[in-house]
Amino acid sequence: MATLYAGGEAASPQTVSVTDPAKGPFTRVLIAWALLALTMVLVNFKLIAALRFTDPDDALRLLQVRDLLAGQSWFDVHQYRIAAPEGVPMHWSRLVDIPIAGLILLLRPLLGTAGAEFVTVVTVPLLTLLCGMALLGRLAARWFNDEVVAMSCLMIGLSPPILCQFTPMRIDHHGWQIVLALVALSGLHAKDALKGGAVIGAALAALLAISIEGLPLTALFLGICALRGLRMPSSRFDWLHAATLGLALGSCVIFLTTRGTYDLITHCDAISPVHLALFAWVAAGAAALRFATPRTLTGQIAGLGVMGAGAAAILFGIAPECRGGAFVMLDPLVKRYWYDSVAEGMPFWHTSAPMAAAIVAGPLVGLYGVYRLWRDAKDAPTRLLWLDHMLLLAGAWLIGVAVARASATALVFAAVPAAALILGWVYKLRSVPILPRLGGYALVVSLLAPGLPVVMAMAAVKPVLANSATGGAVQSVAGINVGAMSISRCRYDVAGAALNRLPATDIFAPLDIGPDLIVKSHDRVVATGHHRGAAGMHDVIATFMAPAEEAHSLIRKRHATLIAVCPDIYEPAVYAARAPEGLMAQLLHRKPPAWLQPVDIAPGSHIRFWKVLN
Repeated sequence: MATLYAGGEAASPQTVSVTDPAKGPFTRVLIAWALLALTMVLVNFKLIAALRFTDPDDALRLLQVRDLLAGQSWFDVHQYRIAAPEGVPMHWSRLVDIPIAGLILLLRPLLGTAGAEFVTVVTVPLLTLLCGMALLGRLAARWFNDEVVAMSCLMIGLSPPILCQFTPMRIDHHGWQIVLALVALSGLHAKDALKGGAVIGAALAALLAISIEGLPLTALFLGICALRGLRMPSSRFDWLHAATLGLALGSCVIFLTTRGTYDLITHCDAISPVHLALFAWVAAGAAALRFATPRTLTGQIAGLGVMGAGAAAILFGIAPECRGGAFVMLDPLVKRYWYDSVAEGMPFWHTSAPMAAAIVAGPLVGLYGVYRLWRDAKDAPTRLLWLDHMLLLAGAWLIGVAVARASATALVFAAVPAAALILGWVYKLRSVPILPRLGGYALVVSLLAPGLPVVMAMAAVKPVLANSATGGAVQSVAGINVGAMSISRCRYDVAGAALNRLPATDIFAPLDIGPDLIVKSHDRVVATGHHRGAAGMHDVIATFMAPAEEAHSLIRKRHATLIAVCPDIYEPAVYAARAPEGLMAQLLHRKPPAWLQPVDIAPGSHIRFWKVLN
């Protein structure tokens, strides 16, 4: 194994406490975080200054917090300004609202409401990033030196799938999912089985409360805990027992304190009583294995099999509708034109080429690094620990290539072993001639940022593609190539200020701009891109693709008095391309039907408005 010290002296990568976790690493972590935070603020300065969210979920999250601070029940997560008056019952967790609401309350007496919100939406993602970097630094410091600590933190800044979840104003839940996954990883590296297992279980309980998409990762962690029990009978399945108990108790506590008894219906997209029953069953099974450990390996495997079969029977017996996942009940029209076009929820090949390279290649570098750590370990316990890390990383990588937005978890799991591996190579390069050294450094850069070579290659072939017949096309949505879209010029702050001077009304708007409209104004919208409001989503999609008279009846059914369209975003172009004679195509061509009157409500916003007549 390559040396991990700049001075060149040999050192085992498994040397425990090379850096004191209580002292040294956090100086490096703070420096790396401060530089990265400053860079992200400068890069995103224009968006920050305009308080322009890059994702509709972030805008709606701020609205949820506003409603909470305005008196909406803690247990009521309905969004009543979507599909009014009933509203949409959101599946989001109040856990994510806590730091946002807390910081707003703290700053409001000093800065006023608007100032407090502004500082909060910039600060909370950066503080979340600091939590993630601190956890990485602590793990790196346990095994390596300060340079690996710094490099591990740098890996976040060089990985777009991770970094995009921590940018200023990214206040939705994805950053906290990454942090909680790192907490669970820290538990896996703990020395004490009961304490480490409890940390894993509690972290997974919070992660699942935030997003049930964490179920595959939860199964992966519990599977590794079970494997530890199988290969070390003397441990009496302590890891599995503590993890499942922490998961069951933590899930119950979080459910009761954030959801109460307000909604006890079975949901496939959020933790429900059926999931609590499942976790309780698994915890009971793990306790039975611990206190009555079968003497034979066959008996232990059979016990685990009974646990798994019982868990599947509970979930699919009580909630058979969940067999197809959280979105199986979506209306076909909504699935085709909304769900199937959300690239981050699809396999990696639906993303851009540079992002796909980062998703696929980034974890593989870490996987090779952890393989080297496993191979070169000097004692059996350390070897088994790195084996578990390798299995966890491999499983997270498979999850990430299947669901692009989950790839950030695999990348943070890969950060420490990848940093140790790459620094080892850098130290070796110091002793080679200059030309091979430069080539080696180029290879190191490409490993640190796998998307960079792809970007360079795309830039090299762009002139060729520009001259081809298909060079201007982008990936199709619903079978339609709509052409490349530039960065939108729509100003929701300008539109919101203008709308607030008029009486509140219901606005019929494309799904992607609904959250921005309602967070900037006092108006309501028919639907946003959130699947529990599928009925409204269906009406919006169907209306914009329908002939004028059919569209008129659907809009009247929803009592909307205004139509708003941002003309330079992807969604309207899809509707127009799919239905050239539909309402959206007419609006984009400035040929509205007779029952619509163009109104210049918000000059300078670049958003087009039409008043619904009759």
